[in-house]
Amino acid sequence: MKRVAPLVVTMVFGWLTLVTYFWPVIAPARYILVELAVIIAAFAAILGTFNVFHVHGTRIFRQRPGWFYSFVLLASMGVVLVIGAWEGVTAMVLGQDAARQGVSGEVMLWLYQYILIPVQASLAALLPFLLAFAAYRTLRMRSASGTVGGALFLITAIIVLLGQVPLFNLTPLRDLREWIIRVPAMAGMRGILLGVGLGITATALRVLMGADRPSSD
Repeated sequence: MKRVAPLVVTMVFGWLTLVTYFWPVIAPARYILVELAVIIAAFAAILGTFNVFHVHGTRIFRQRPGWFYSFVLLASMGVVLVIGAWEGVTAMVLGQDAARQGVSGEVMLWLYQYILIPVQASLAALLPFLLAFAAYRTLRMRSASGTVGGALFLITAIIVLLGQVPLFNLTPLRDLREWIIRVPAMAGMRGILLGVGLGITATALRVLMGADRPSSD
């Protein structure tokens, strides 16, 4: 019963939501289901937060490898939660207009602008080194196809990186870089998106048919 009940609930609500798109009479039921899904997602986010605190708190308490990174994670998470809650309550006390602005107060905006954005920029700056390392690892493959693919990948990465450097007047490389981004890269991105869409559709159909049972995992 513990395995059948979640499967039946998933299939019933899944098919009901799907039918609302083709039967306008019961379309309002879809909005109710979406609101219920938002509420469930909120509770899932709360449970996920408690799980993060439990897992990393246990690692810190038992001094397992990497406990310092867990401490930094929990400390930053706790500080942001406290600041966000405080600014949200303050906005609600000040009035409805301030409450509409959400929890993005001055301190939260400062944290976002001077901590989160620099960290994201630093990670983006590591991308060229990761590309060079990936190309080097690919060239070390023994197969001929791997060598050709790695060389092509390395040449393309060099062209794209040099075409973006503002220190030199490399107009031909800039034009070639724009063509690579606009034609082959865009085609590959769209192919990936199509594959993701087909994969999501296939997975959804398997869940609706009862072939996959994610609730029993």
